[in-house]
Amino acid sequence: MNAADVLDSQQFEERFSGQAVSALNGKVEAGGFHVSFDSDDDVGESLQTAEGYMVKGALSLPLGSRFGLQIDAGGLQGNVETDGLAFASQTLGIEAYGLGGQLFWRDPQIGLLGLYGQQTRYDLDDIEITHTRFGLMGEAYLGDFTLKGFAGRDMADFGFFGEGVYWAATGEVDFYITDDLMVKAGIEHSFNTTSAFAGVEAMFTSGKIASSLFAEASFSKTETRTMAGIRFYIGQQAKSLKRRHREDDPEVDLFGDLNAIGNCLNGVTAPPEEMLPLPAVGQKISAPVGSAVPMPGLSIPKSDPANCDVDYQPVMALP
Repeated sequence: MNAADVLDSQQFEERFSGQAVSALNGKVEAGGFHVSFDSDDDVGESLQTAEGYMVKGALSLPLGSRFGLQIDAGGLQGNVETDGLAFASQTLGIEAYGLGGQLFWRDPQIGLLGLYGQQTRYDLDDIEITHTRFGLMGEAYLGDFTLKGFAGRDMADFGFFGEGVYWAATGEVDFYITDDLMVKAGIEHSFNTTSAFAGVEAMFTSGKIASSLFAEASFSKTETRTMAGIRFYIGQQAKSLKRRHREDDPEVDLFGDLNAIGNCLNGVTAPPEEMLPLPAVGQKISAPVGSAVPMPGLSIPKSDPANCDVDYQPVMALP
């Protein structure tokens, strides 16, 4: 009986001996993105496309044998094509940077459960947006399948245009065709927009420093986003893509909602149809005495955070 107890103990330790994070490790990725907006908002379409590149990185370290901590950081730069009164159909520059953190419990043979938080700041010329996200994340490892989920809250500060708080949730299924080739698909809800996404990642070099190529695409009723790039994994031993995903650093999600945030602003540059065109310099406005005339130059934004929308409301002025 004592021998049987020792054997059971050895089997238990062998099954659950994996570390939450195998050792100090990190990764860096760089890629280009393109977003096409197709707004059905009743105020019209203002943002046309957005494109550029982003760089993201992460550093993961073990906290004992069962817990891990990851710090995420990244930056984004690109251009946005607009079509509307406020921006007069021009190209705007966009810059962004962000920081995030993930604190989690993980067993590489079972799954992961943890806390997630991030804050990103976007600068679209004179429009500044701060996005804060926090919530719970989880993963389940089922052979060649990985199930992922997230549930939490998004808080957005649109500066002069107001603030909003929104529910956020993601469900994802990853499948490893081989240990170095993974495909994924899922559904995400953020900023009152639901989208479907799919992606692929293929590792083509191994060693302590390994590299992979990845591509992703997401689709919703109001926008389409694509992204592709290269990712470098930096660890202390050679291992497959599958093992790196389950033993090292979790996914970096900074700037993942760029398309949904852009959809919130799709009314910023488009005035209501009842607003009159801005008269040319020197042109006199003729109107009956005492009547009110919409003055586009004096339009003010009317924020609707609950619907993640910003519309323009004309200021009525007497001539």
